[in-house]
Amino acid sequence: MFTEQIYQEFLRSTGICTDTRREAEGSLFFALRGEQFDGNRFVEDALNKGCRLAITERKDLEGFARVVVVPSVLEQLQKLANHHRMLVAPRLVAITGSNGKTTTKELLASVLSSGYSLIATRGNLNNHIGVPLTLLTLNSEQVAVVEMGANHPGEIAELARIAAPDVGLITNVGKAHLEGFGSLQGVLDAKGELYGYLAAHGGKAIIDGGDQLLIRKAGEIGVESEVIAPGGDLPVVVRLVRQIPFLEVEMVLGDEVYPFSTKLVGAYNLQNILLAAGTGLHFGIAAGDIADAISGYLPENQRSQMVEGGRNSVVLDSYNANPSSMREAIGGLMNYATSPTMLILGDMAELGDASNQEHRELVQWIGTLNVDRVLLTGPNFYEVCEPSNSITVFRGRSELEAFLRKEKPEGYYILLKGSRVMELERLRPLLVD
Repeated sequence: MFTEQIYQEFLRSTGICTDTRREAEGSLFFALRGEQFDGNRFVEDALNKGCRLAITERKDLEGFARVVVVPSVLEQLQKLANHHRMLVAPRLVAITGSNGKTTTKELLASVLSSGYSLIATRGNLNNHIGVPLTLLTLNSEQVAVVEMGANHPGEIAELARIAAPDVGLITNVGKAHLEGFGSLQGVLDAKGELYGYLAAHGGKAIIDGGDQLLIRKAGEIGVESEVIAPGGDLPVVVRLVRQIPFLEVEMVLGDEVYPFSTKLVGAYNLQNILLAAGTGLHFGIAAGDIADAISGYLPENQRSQMVEGGRNSVVLDSYNANPSSMREAIGGLMNYATSPTMLILGDMAELGDASNQEHRELVQWIGTLNVDRVLLTGPNFYEVCEPSNSITVFRGRSELEAFLRKEKPEGYYILLKGSRVMELERLRPLLVD
């Protein structure tokens, strides 16, 4: 059964299922394999639960009713997603980058939804499985905003091939996923794969005019681009007015000034706001509507999320961390937080051979700041950090949890940040309740 035939079944189905613990009746079940799971073991379960069709790699099920055997379930899912995307044909914006891509995606979705019917990546479904699943939820929307993450070379190129974007944004390039990319240049080359796809397929890149690294990369690749800068293609400027702690900004477009408040903390979010505003202009959204959309955005995704509790004020930024985003988040806290301040930081993952050095340098930098308390957790921090009067280090999160239950810190401005694997959001009840 070829992709077109599977697609006809998809059109008659209730959607895609990859987990039989969820609703499977009437769906297409894709038996995906991963490091920790193998969906091929659950084909019979999916059939018993009423799936319309099961796509599997199990040759022993060849010829069974409602079963399609393919060489690679993942590749078939990706082919189906691309086929659907090309037929539904929305204008598609792809967003990647080391930091800020999820917040930029959500801000842009808020902006564009004021003028278009729209679908955007849900949560963090931004990889080789998440992107196809997002595309397969397309119906008749005019615009799709798709986030793309990567931790090794070639992945952005593959995701771009599947999603076929018309417009692309790279938020920035920093020290993220060095284990897979090897160096900052490796990160730049990998993210630049998005520019390569756009150049080859007549797409357009939108670039922050203050990022000379990306402007040079776009020039090297030869992608058509629009630059966000005074006098540029998209002449919008975003200025910080104050942060107490939420950002209050002015958006300037020509002679017009649009002041508005946000629910975002940390001046590093100014670039996310700028990219969303500039891309909104590219799509013809009026400046006033852009300002209203960004002002109305409320973060609820563990990224720059302010959580006011009875005991402390917590900036919950626990979804991811790398050396660049750590410094930005810590610097942001120091710019607006009143004393006493506390940093609760977990290990930064996927840094490869640079991990020891990056953790050590971060600890040394923190030592130069006027922070009242620092709590570090994770094997990487534990290896490089010597405890002091202001810094306490824990081997794992459970030890830190026990400490917080005993100490019950109160009255602090707290930044809670670490890589996803650390699951620092579990500490939230110990800090705010």
